[in-house]
Amino acid sequence: MTFAIPPLPDLLNRARRAFKSNLKGTDAFLWPNNIGPTAKVIAGMTHEVFGYIDYVQRQKFAITADWEGLLEHGEEFGLPPHPADAARGTLLVTGEAGFTVAAGAVFRRGDGVLFNALEGGAVLGGGTVEIPVIAQRGGKSTSTESGTSFAAVSGVDGDVSAEAATGGLVGGRDAEDVESYRARILFRKRNPPNGGKASDYVIWASAIPGVTRVFVEKGWSGGGTVRIFPLMEDTYPNGIPPADELERIAAHIRTLEPSGAISTVAAAQLLPVDVEIGDVEPLSPAVENAIVAEIREMFRRRARVAGANEPHPSMPYLATPFSFSRSWVSQAAANALDEERHTLVLPSADLTVPRGHLPVLNNISFTHGA
Repeated sequence: MTFAIPPLPDLLNRARRAFKSNLKGTDAFLWPNNIGPTAKVIAGMTHEVFGYIDYVQRQKFAITADWEGLLEHGEEFGLPPHPADAARGTLLVTGEAGFTVAAGAVFRRGDGVLFNALEGGAVLGGGTVEIPVIAQRGGKSTSTESGTSFAAVSGVDGDVSAEAATGGLVGGRDAEDVESYRARILFRKRNPPNGGKASDYVIWASAIPGVTRVFVEKGWSGGGTVRIFPLMEDTYPNGIPPADELERIAAHIRTLEPSGAISTVAAAQLLPVDVEIGDVEPLSPAVENAIVAEIREMFRRRARVAGANEPHPSMPYLATPFSFSRSWVSQAAANALDEERHTLVLPSADLTVPRGHLPVLNNISFTHGA
């Protein structure tokens, strides 16, 4: 049963009436007298007590707890929040004459973010050396596109220039936010460990920072086999983790899974989907940008890794046969701010997603009639 905290004015009136009823000859509604201020003090303190009781009540359940309460729920299950991670990768350091780069050398990105060299290197004559680096702080903003210029701050002997190598500096992640942490705790509460069932693999893979969604395919290659498809949609393009991240997830799972299980952590194959929208009204860059944003968000919400498992309503994380509906694209476009009408040209039909594939947005274009 829901209990509504009485508003402060109601509590004040209750206190005044109680004084008037129990202390004959007084009237806390009249001014001036000392009973009126006393009633205000009692009402205020009572309201504070009610507020604290309400706070304690909300902390009892992970679905309503604030950050401090969630930390306590997570502590019970050994599920700490994910900390921020620093981006890392390779810098191409180039000089026309001989130069050396010491381990721990500092390089500065144009916006002031600092990176440390994990290893040193040297070139006797003019040339280029690859230097692995890591950001001095964590956060998504430390990820850097390839070709970005860096300046040497310290630890470099010689006149050099530096830029991020092909692939850029990746892996930068912000600390886990409250709703992501809440979702992990609720999933753990709703899916108690049970000797390696599919939800166990979701919990184990999600314990690795950066994992946003997990799909599991049971018996994909015979009895006792399980294939896990982790997605890192806030870190890598299209959410597909590189080999080193997959190995990190696999190593963690191997320490927890049953001894007879044969698990494989795999990267989902991409199924590029071209989208063409025609006859947008009203015709403006703002509306087109809004449509693009809605379609991108829809792909993240709707797209899933296909597999051979039988669908189960309480197990949305299973890799099951999957068809990507073109109506979702049209609906997303229609949801865009200020969009009045449009014509969906591509995709021209629903897409059957092959096993182990993930549909991703490829090219999106707009066409207009004469």
